[in-house]
Amino acid sequence: MVLSLAAVMAGVLVFVIFVMPRGSDETAVKVVPTAEPMAAFARQASYTPLAPAGLPAEWKATSTQFTLPTGSESGTTAEALIGYVIDRSGARTYARLRESNAPDAAQKLLGNRPARGTVDVDGVPWQARPDDSGHVAISRTDGDLTVVIDDGGGRGGGATQADQIVLARSLRPVEPTN
Repeated sequence: MVLSLAAVMAGVLVFVIFVMPRGSDETAVKVVPTAEPMAAFARQASYTPLAPAGLPAEWKATSTQFTLPTGSESGTTAEALIGYVIDRSGARTYARLRESNAPDAAQKLLGNRPARGTVDVDGVPWQARPDDSGHVAISRTDGDLTVVIDDGGGRGGGATQADQIVLARSLRPVEPTN
């Protein structure tokens, strides 16, 4: 009986070693396309939207959201959002790019977070907007367009200001699709 049990256990051990799937405890990041949706958005927005180009490989777009103008007097606002996971080994952090042509876009997107200094991004000043919880955002208004880059504002690890500057440096005008 002991020999039979040993033979069964040997089979189980071989199965566990060679057949059982192994993987990391991390779930895979689901990446969403951004180039085509942003180009389609650019065709209908009343401003030239900006989108990142040439971000490092660990930056993965995970969500997009677009609000298009309705054409009515009160519906002329267009907004775009791209959420990112910065997938570094051992740690994931989050960043979010939001842009809008609303007259009070910074207030609308960030709430009551006054500017507290500036951040230089290749010679262009961006407003630093930290909140009381330690979340950081940088924003810039150029003409009708307000761009906000923040850490997602959630409980997870948020992008540092250095990460936000990487995203800001990568922004380029988007050409609309036909």
